[in-house]
This record gives sequence, structure tokens and C-alpha cells, in this order.
Amino acid sequence: MSGYEGRCPSCGGPLVFRLGSSLLRICDHCGVAVARKGADLAAYGKVAELIPTSSVLALGQEGGYEGAPRFDLVGRLQLDYGTGAWDEWLLGFRDGTWAWLSESQGKFHYLGRVPVPPAPHFGDLRVGQTLDLGPPGTFVVIEAGEARFVTAEGELPFDVAPGSMLRYADLSGPGGQFGTLDYGTGATAEALFVGREVAIEDLGLTRTRSDEERRTKVAVAALSCPKCGGPLEIHAPDQAQRIACPYCGSLLDATRDLAVLEALSHPPVTPLVPLGSTGRWAGIEWTVIGFMQRSVTAEGVRYPWDEYLLYEPRHGFRWLVEAKGHWSFVEPVNAGDVINGMSRKEYRGQSFRHFQGGTARVDHVLGEFYWAVARGDETDTADYICPPLMLSREGTRTELNWSLGTYAGGEAIWKAFGLTGSPPEPQGIAPHQPPPFHEARHVYARFLLGLAVAVLLFLGFTVSGGHPLLKESVSIPRTAAPGSPEAALFTDPFVVPDEGNLEVRVRAPVNNSWLYLDGALVNDETGGLDEFDLEVSYYTGVDSDGSWSEGGREGVAYVAAVPAGRYVMRLAPQWEAGRPPQGYEVSVRSHVPRVHQIVLALLALAAWPLFLAWRHFRFESQRWSDSDHPWFTRGGGGDD
Repeated sequence: MSGYEGRCPSCGGPLVFRLGSSLLRICDHCGVAVARKGADLAAYGKVAELIPTSSVLALGQEGGYEGAPRFDLVGRLQLDYGTGAWDEWLLGFRDGTWAWLSESQGKFHYLGRVPVPPAPHFGDLRVGQTLDLGPPGTFVVIEAGEARFVTAEGELPFDVAPGSMLRYADLSGPGGQFGTLDYGTGATAEALFVGREVAIEDLGLTRTRSDEERRTKVAVAALSCPKCGGPLEIHAPDQAQRIACPYCGSLLDATRDLAVLEALSHPPVTPLVPLGSTGRWAGIEWTVIGFMQRSVTAEGVRYPWDEYLLYEPRHGFRWLVEAKGHWSFVEPVNAGDVINGMSRKEYRGQSFRHFQGGTARVDHVLGEFYWAVARGDETDTADYICPPLMLSREGTRTELNWSLGTYAGGEAIWKAFGLTGSPPEPQGIAPHQPPPFHEARHVYARFLLGLAVAVLLFLGFTVSGGHPLLKESVSIPRTAAPGSPEAALFTDPFVVPDEGNLEVRVRAPVNNSWLYLDGALVNDETGGLDEFDLEVSYYTGVDSDGSWSEGGREGVAYVAAVPAGRYVMRLAPQWEAGRPPQGYEVSVRSHVPRVHQIVLALLALAAWPLFLAWRHFRFESQRWSDSDHPWFTRGGGGDD
């Protein structure tokens, strides 16, 4: 790594710029910021002391990332964006190039410099805006703001006086990409840095500060509330921006010696999960460090919910959210991975439907927070659901955040955090609560299988046509009168081999006439009698609309549940006077499939699935009744 050596213009001590392209160096001896002005060095004045943090990083550490040359941590920059602060670490590579490692809220982002494409002026940036940055890809603006250069150590690649306001736009791209447009102190983009979130293990550091070293570094004296004197336990001293006393509820500024921002005489609410509680969720031990009650007011009705801020030094921050006894574990997501639609969003291949939106207001706070929270803060929100998941967007004029909540039962929360008693009973249905009928999918699958089997069996029996028992042609005497004994007859005997239905089918050459048969099935052995009747009629003609016809030359009757035995049939015909048929043909078959049989079978198979479907309909109807799109207008959709 090329370097540059000189002497501090303030104290005369030696200065070494290890990175040849560095333009600012903090003197190790007097703490003055020294800038390179060509061959000269100029002092900007003494920088503020670094805020002690629990970071695992420190200047002088060596590492390597994804096949790039080995690097050294040669500089550190601390920035304050008004509601919080973060660190930027300068990685100096052995070939003289450099990159940034951003550390904020327990996350690390590796950012390498790339050519600056045409970019909007700073004043034209809008949160949520999509920017096409050329080869790096398309990004979404998730934050546009100004940050004050608070302090630094080591060396930096730019010449800016400490205390300057630096303009920036943070960007989110697909696949976890992250970017920053650096506007410096002006309105035109000066640099573009693109990278992604990395785990500390990915950096190949030769050594990191141990947990004990980090605890010693950020150790603080016992604190007490300046309003009520109650002891304050700070879990993330390097991250905390606001502290709300759990004893009196007063809101304190953690960046200004616990200055009282809002004085209260008693805490306004009592968290169900006490501050300081620890619980294991998703394999990580989390500590509850903050509590906030928020609400949305719609049509004059206030809808509150509670949020618990969770913290773990190596994994950053997460949330537990409770509303009407329903719980969610919430984690941040990369905005660039959220694909926009009209009334839906897509994330990781899942489609989320817009459920509701509004303006969320902070009503009460307790504990500590990593941003400058205050009662009365408002944020535009929109929720999208794909049970058991909820994708949520929160935005202000300068910042956009997306998060993913996973539904959790109260019993699981109580168990994870070792709480006594029982959780509150859930009220109503949560937007992303999964339907309670987990067996429904399997029931529907079995129903479809049973339906297919029943239909195939019915078709098979229908094609096979049953079992023929009798087929006989009957002549009607010319001299016989309709309904007379001379026209009646008994068929030849036939045997019904086993119990089942019988189909009696008659074909007659009627034409513009009819034939009616009064029939009886007689058991030769028992004398048992089963009566039936059927009619055959067929008419044709011509009118103003053309030729027409109705009826047919075939009639069918069914006799149900006929026992096995030897039978004959008595048939007594009647016909239209003066139009006797020449005769007719009668046939008998057993075990003939009936349509009502398959219908009854299908109804029996469908009973439980239909019941589950009805319960599911009622569940979803109740869920969507609380949405911006009630069930009966659900098809219209809407967006935020």
C-alpha cells in the first residue's frame, strides 16, 4: 500500500497516510483533522471524541473479502443524521484502492466505488423513487437526507472539514444490493458506492474484539432518571438515541446527558413483556430493550397496537408486535427485493395482497431506541398479507422501510420469554392469521380423489349396461280395446340372481300417439308384488316455425331393491282410441347405474369439504371486514 508521510501542522507530530489517495488524516497525537492540500498539510481543528461502541471492528485490523486484495481498516468516520448515528469504516486494499464498510443498527454493508451515472439533483430525489444506475442496476431510494460529519479517526478519502453537513441517498436493489449516492456538501452526485449486506464472518478478519473487550469499551456508569431518580439499565449504549424511563415515562435524550425531552409523572402503559426480558426466538437470544404503543385512527375510531424492540449485539434489532392478543415477529427486509404491483407486492416469490393503510402515530414509549423517537411521531403505513406473513411499508418524506412479520401465537411468546401466567386471549382475526383449518387442504385432495374414483366407477357401470335378464317382443291383438284383459299379458319367467334395482325399458313404434303400460313385477315363489308404470309418446308436426317433434319412442321405469328370485311381469297396455300400436318390445336389466346414485355419493363425499369451505369463507369474510377492501368489494383491489 503506497503512503505519504508528513508532520501535523498543529502539534508537529508525525503523520502517515497509509492509503496514497487519502485526503484527510486525524492526528494520533493531538486529535486535529489534517487535510492534504497538494504537497501541503492544513489543519481543520480538533475533532470530537469518538462515541464508544460495542463494535467488533478496530483500526489496524486486517481482512479479505471475496477474492479482493487483502485490506486494512485505516479509517473510521462517525456521522449523525439527526435521529441517530452510524460508523463508516475505510478499507484500504494492498493495491492502493479502497472501499467502505458501513456499520449501523448491528448491520454491515460492504460498498465499493463505481462510476457515477447521470443522477437526479439532490433536491429532486424522492423516497420510493426508482433510479436506473446503468451497469449497477435499478435501485429504489429508501432514504434521502443530510448527516453531520461528527468525528473520525485514522484517514479518510475526502477533504471535508469536521462538522460539515454531507448529503446522501441510500438505495436498495434486488438480491440484497445496497448503494449510496454521495452528494458531498452540494446538490450534484459526486460518487456512487454499491455493495450488499455482509456478515462479519465474511470479512476474513484476522482478529476481532472479544465480547469482554467490547463490554469494557462501552461500559457506562450507573444511570438514573433525572426526573424521578429511577435506575436506568441501558442495553445498547452505543446505539441508544432516546430512553423512556420505565418508572415515570419521561422521555430522555441519550445523546445529551439524558436531557429531559418530555416529563411525565407515571408510565402511561404497562408492557405485557417487561423491559429487560430475554427470550430465544429463531435460535437467537433477544433482549427486550424498548416498548412503543402506536395507533391508527380511522373514521374517528382509534386502533392501537404494541411494539417491543428486541436487540442482540451481533444481529441488530427486531420487533415483537402485539395487536388484540395476536403476535408477530418482525424483521427488516431489503426494499429492492419488493416488487411493486397495483394492489399486490411480491417478495421472494410470494404474492402479498394489500390489506390496509393509514397514518401510524406514536402514542407512548418506554425503554431505549436507536432513533430519536418522540410521542406524536407519524408515519405513513401500508400492510400487505400472505398468511402467515405480513409485508409492511413505513415511509416519511425522507425515509422508507419495509419489514416482514410472521404470525405467532401468544403461548409461543410466553414460552420463549419465560413469562408467567397466560397471554391475553386473541380478539377477532388478525390480518395475517393463518386459517385454523390446517386439514382442509388434505381433505380437499382426498375429496377430489374420491370424486374421480366415483365418477370412473359410474361411467364403467354405465358403459357395461347392467345385467340383461329378459328381452321379449309383444304383439297387441287387433280386436283388443285399450286397457282390456285381451291386451294384457304375462312375460316369460326370468331369474334375478341377487338383490338390486331393475330397469324396465319399453320401445314402441308410436307416431303422433302414445302407449301407457300398467306393470307389476310378481315373485313366483312368494307372490310378492312390485308395481310400476311407464309411458311412451311421440308427436311431430309442422307450424310457422317449421317442423317440430317431442317425446320419444322409448320409455323407462325402475324398480328399486328387488330381492333375488324367480319373477314374471304383468303388463296391461292402454293407448289412444283409434290409434292402437302394432306391438312393443320390453327388456329387463338388473344393477343399472342411476344418476341420483352418483349424485348422492358425491354429496356424501363433499359434505366435510363443503363444511370446511363454509368455515373458511366465514373466516376470510371476517378477516377482510377489517380491511380497506371488505370481502364484498375485494375484487376491486386498492393500493397505498
